[in-house]
Amino acid sequence: MEGHPHASRRARRFRRLALLLTAVLLTAAAGPAAAGPAPGAPPGGGPGRPRVVAERHTGDRITDLTLYSPAPGGPAGVRLLTPDGWRDRARGGRWPALYLLPGGEGDHLPWTRDYAIQELPALRDSLVVMPEMPLYGFSSDWWNHGAGGPPRVATFPLDEVVPLVEGHYGAGPRRVVAGQSQGGFGALSYAARRPGMFRAAAGYSGFVHPLQHPHAVRAGMTHLGLDWLALWGHPERQPAPA
Repeated sequence: MEGHPHASRRARRFRRLALLLTAVLLTAAAGPAAAGPAPGAPPGGGPGRPRVVAERHTGDRITDLTLYSPAPGGPAGVRLLTPDGWRDRARGGRWPALYLLPGGEGDHLPWTRDYAIQELPALRDSLVVMPEMPLYGFSSDWWNHGAGGPPRVATFPLDEVVPLVEGHYGAGPRRVVAGQSQGGFGALSYAARRPGMFRAAAGYSGFVHPLQHPHAVRAGMTHLGLDWLALWGHPERQPAPA
């Protein structure tokens, strides 16, 4: 409703997001594309690879994938916001890809449900890939007290989702990444850890260096009943970044 404070707040937030996402895409459009993997096996996957177990078209330009993935250790969702002409694409057709990472709750749907990014004209010529994240996953492969293993929250988007969508869903090697809150940390972290993988990165209200605020990580995870030391370990005893 016009004049309602929540509607006004949402409109301002949407305008800011539109400007940020447009800036990211414009930055990504300049210069040569990054190298990308060649199309691989069908989405059925293989040993150690994610397997697409469901694919649904849930709205105009929206396709939802359910993957059974080794990295999170079970099913995980990926929402695609597809560009104009995507469903009629010829074999080998590819588009610039924007990877959007969720916040601490791990829900990947608010980008379309709450922020309505499907209304942004700048995204009609790009494939937007929105992977799910476990609750308080913090865009990191968990240390798990030295044991490693799931949830490998960084491995899922970088080493499972990217090759999958580039091999089978029209994502091209010109990539940008952005995220909110914990996903904002992930976007900046991924771009720093994988030089050349992304043309640009943007973080919205995310931690830049979580180890400067370990009390916040501890408080949040403890409140949720999660083992905060399983994420990165102890901030003094295991100080190496995860």
